[in-house]
Amino acid sequence: MIVKGNEITEAQVKAMMGAINARFRASDLEKAAVKAGVPAGGVAIRAADRILIQQRKKGTIEPIAEDKPYWTTL
Repeated sequence: MIVKGNEITEAQVKAMMGAINARFRASDLEKAAVKAGVPAGGVAIRAADRILIQQRKKGTIEPIAEDKPYWTTL
């Protein structure tokens, strides 16, 4: 995946996916991305957002309505 001109490797995507659990926030994915070597700031935030969008469209996660900004797995 290319985010703001930066290549996000498969290993970095897997690290972000590892942050998805029963209750998580987008910032958890962002932190995992930075730890995996994704540039901090806008690149890591956008990469996390892309993962959230992909997983939401697949139907594997959904927002927790009563406890925003948390997400949950299905």
